[in-house]
Amino acid sequence: MQHTPTPSADAPSHIDTVRCAATQLDLVLTDDALQRVADQWARLQTMASALTQEPLGIADEPAPVFTP
Repeated sequence: MQHTPTPSADAPSHIDTVRCAATQLDLVLTDDALQRVADQWARLQTMASALTQEPLGIADEPAPVFTP
């Protein structure tokens, strides 16, 4: 199993963004749920940042989509 990056303590908090998105979607989230979503967004930001720093070559093209 691959290690999922954990945001550092100085990583930006996404709590206000999550709260705004939840409001726009009419979702009622507890403070705990808001924090969990914000933590997940921070992890996703860390992973996306790592991916954008990795140069991709022609051999790194995605596999064709399976169509039965």
